[in-house]
Amino acid sequence: MRDGHLRLLSGVGPCAPRPVRRNRRPQPRPTVRTGPEQSHGTNQAHAGTCGKLNTAIVKSFLHINFKAFDKNFKRDQQGNYSKLDFAYLKDISTIDFKLRMLILRMTGDIEHALRIRFNNLISRVQEDGYQVIADYEKDQSLCYAKQDKPFVPENDYKKSVYTEGMIDKYLDQKPVWLFWETCTLNSLIRCYSSFLEHRKFCDMTYSLLYGVRLLRNSASHHNCLLIPPAATIKKTIVLDSLMPIFLATDDPARGKTLDLAQSDPLIHDLSCILLSHINLVKSAGMRRYTEDQAASVLRRIDEHAAWYKDPQAAAATSWTNLPPSNCCYRNI
Repeated sequence: MRDGHLRLLSGVGPCAPRPVRRNRRPQPRPTVRTGPEQSHGTNQAHAGTCGKLNTAIVKSFLHINFKAFDKNFKRDQQGNYSKLDFAYLKDISTIDFKLRMLILRMTGDIEHALRIRFNNLISRVQEDGYQVIADYEKDQSLCYAKQDKPFVPENDYKKSVYTEGMIDKYLDQKPVWLFWETCTLNSLIRCYSSFLEHRKFCDMTYSLLYGVRLLRNSASHHNCLLIPPAATIKKTIVLDSLMPIFLATDDPARGKTLDLAQSDPLIHDLSCILLSHINLVKSAGMRRYTEDQAASVLRRIDEHAAWYKDPQAAAATSWTNLPPSNCCYRNI
């Protein structure tokens, strides 16, 4: 590797960038290598599992027709559903809850791993952490000025009963670790972007982080993720190159997954989360836990798959008459 180059992302494995400094301010061009042949060992296994999760969720969601209530249950003149078993609604609520818990777990891993990568980059280039924050605040001030808004740097440091003491003690110095300990994910992403821009580095994972943030926020605020949103998405261009590598070529849902990653907000943002988790999270234990939790979500989605696949044939059987082990509200 030539001096000044930044090698990123060995395949789709969680390899941290390794910048090489030239003098004091390097001007590297990134060397980005993609392809399954660059993934090895547990990283490749984790990528395979996440790829299966992505297509499996797509297949399951295609079977779960969330407009089925409009088709299979008549409404009265007031628009109320007639003979609608509450168990149907509870089943969707349970699936939504489990999916949100998986998303919150994965995005928590990603946020932690991003801080680690950020810290490692600063350490490897012997960067001044105080300068990182100074550059970030300057960039934010310029950005806010274009919108005729004032930027207040202190607002990035979120006070709570757990952080107020350290903020009061160290805010006048503004060390980078204080920013990491007290900032929001959105501020962390913007600061990381500023760091990459000022050092002329490129990290393919960076553009995925906005999809990660959007779905994390929706999950943490208990938004219903399974109701198809009307809003259009702001497509993440890097998905065009990563998704075909990420998904198994022999998977029947591959084509539909690629299409939905370009158009459906949930599948788009979920793809950003899965790819970010693969690229950032190194801990084998964290990856195994995620895989186990994902398997649990898929099992729960499939529990009443027969009704979603053929609502007309299954509608005659009330879920309340199913054996207790199969009742949706017994398996939350």
